[in-house]
Amino acid sequence: MIWIHKSISNKIDYYKFWNDRIIEKRLKTQRGHLTILGVYAPTEERDELNEEFYETLQKVLGKVNRNDYIMLIGDMNARVGNNNRVINKVGTNGEATLNNSGRKLIDFCTFNNLKIMNTFFKHKEIHKFTWETRGHKSIIDYFITNMKTSKVIQDIRV
Repeated sequence: MIWIHKSISNKIDYYKFWNDRIIEKRLKTQRGHLTILGVYAPTEERDELNEEFYETLQKVLGKVNRNDYIMLIGDMNARVGNNNRVINKVGTNGEATLNNSGRKLIDFCTFNNLKIMNTFFKHKEIHKFTWETRGHKSIIDYFITNMKTSKVIQDIRV
């Protein structure tokens, strides 16, 4: 789900419900167009659904105008770690854990030249972790942008 404040609802160029896991909105801005993809990825142990999700997401992203500012926002059910071996894709301010879904997300971002923005800004843990149960915390919700958009982002807090 993507919420748009009523004061900018007249800026919506179009929106499309691709499936129950991906929704797209395109807004007119002063700088051009902003495309927002709201996503909800399957959990890690659902391999077949994950493959289908990333194939569909790739098709959707492939149809987005590359001149747009692009934001991919949502629950990716992935843990991307904080190792910056993937230069300019994953920052050092995420959590330490990297899982298979995280590797898949990093591969997707690398292929599409996207940046996982909430790993680039330092915050207190209360503003960093997006999921917690029985004393375990993780970051599974992400704010991902294309390089054009990343240049205008000054901070991200999930």
